[in-house]
Amino acid sequence: MKKLTSYILLLLAPLALTGCWLDDDDDKDVVTVTVFHTSADAPAVNVRLGDEVVVTNADFKQSASTRVSGTRNLFVDARLPDGQTLEVLGPATIMADAENVDAYDVFAIGQVGNDTLEALVISDDLERMDADSVRLRVAHLASAAPAVDVYVTAPDADLAAASPTLTFSYKTVTDALEVPAGDYRVRVTAAGQSDVLFDSGTVPLASGADLLIAAVDNTNHGDAPISLLVESEGTTTELVDADAGAGLRAVHNAYDAPAVDIYLGGITGAPAIAGLSFPDAAPGPDLGDYASVAAGTTDVAITATGDTNAVVQGSFELGNGMAYTVLAANALADIELLPFTDDARSVATEARLRVIHGAGQAPNVDVYLTAQGSGGIGNASPVLSDVPFGASSCFLAVAEGDYDVYVTVAGTGTVAIGPIPVTLSNGGVYTAIAREASDFGSSGSFTVTGLDDLASPSAP
Repeated sequence: MKKLTSYILLLLAPLALTGCWLDDDDDKDVVTVTVFHTSADAPAVNVRLGDEVVVTNADFKQSASTRVSGTRNLFVDARLPDGQTLEVLGPATIMADAENVDAYDVFAIGQVGNDTLEALVISDDLERMDADSVRLRVAHLASAAPAVDVYVTAPDADLAAASPTLTFSYKTVTDALEVPAGDYRVRVTAAGQSDVLFDSGTVPLASGADLLIAAVDNTNHGDAPISLLVESEGTTTELVDADAGAGLRAVHNAYDAPAVDIYLGGITGAPAIAGLSFPDAAPGPDLGDYASVAAGTTDVAITATGDTNAVVQGSFELGNGMAYTVLAANALADIELLPFTDDARSVATEARLRVIHGAGQAPNVDVYLTAQGSGGIGNASPVLSDVPFGASSCFLAVAEGDYDVYVTVAGTGTVAIGPIPVTLSNGGVYTAIAREASDFGSSGSFTVTGLDDLASPSAP
């Protein structure tokens, strides 16, 4: 087996890739280049060959491949929230004429926030000893994780009786190894330690597979410092720690409902959350305030505090490693549960803002962000249009700054909420939930509940 070659190239340093195509006369002088986005706090990127954009909007944990002939310069451009792009890696001069190299993997690693972003480039000859085996390469790309021991074993193997399959540190990519097809389990410990930091559970590996497995910084729910990206034939999937569980946060968003108790898995025993009042969140409104619950199908029931009769209930499928915010929303007579998937990943070059329409008594709305103190929406265009009750914007990339938030009746410019002054900072994660005001019964007015980095107890 020929050795894989690897080298580190610093941000903005010249990068030279050399490669040649397989022994196929029709594809002579062609190299495959796969670019992986593995920097947890970096924005989405474009990949260019000269002035030609060949990959658009690749986000963290995504990869994309392109075929290159001749000599070309490769660049990676960060996508900024104002629509502009900024060249952050390159130029990489690709010359498709080197021997014994059939593919290159280019990883964007490190962190933007501490100025350690760089490129790790790996060449591969694609050779294998057995066509029916599983060919593996393993990469440590998690900048926040220590040097590790990796155990690749049968699913039921006793770790205490096993020896590490691999021991390596950040920026290391192993040579290829081949194992028989079958079911395996990947467990990771800090080098020389016995406590398991990551456990994949049972993973089936198919005959003939050629896999690149990369450890990246964990941005999911759970205590594991890493998750694993598995790339095969241009498709990347993620393995989350088998014991991660799910994160759950509840928000009382029903303006005329009393304080409530929340039960998980049936109304028996003590409630998971007791005495939650409008418009509070539990376990809390701040970023990372979640109760850890088992992944899988979960029954949620809400009762008036001290009662055992459900006011509303529902069944939700909670993904392992995922986090959720569930609203009890609308008027009491029509109360319903609205689940939303959360994403707490911080991006160093942008603020991330999510707006949820949780006001059941309001029509569809438009949402505006204007310069703070500008005195109204003027001729501004909405950042969100015609949003119905129960809908979420997901997380939008927003330039940092001081803004006024206005929520208007869709298509009319009639202000229903605002101005609400907010300061959005790069790296921040913000959630704004439109709701009825506490005195809605008499005033008919609406306001906003802030969660995550927008958590604000002062809204009425």
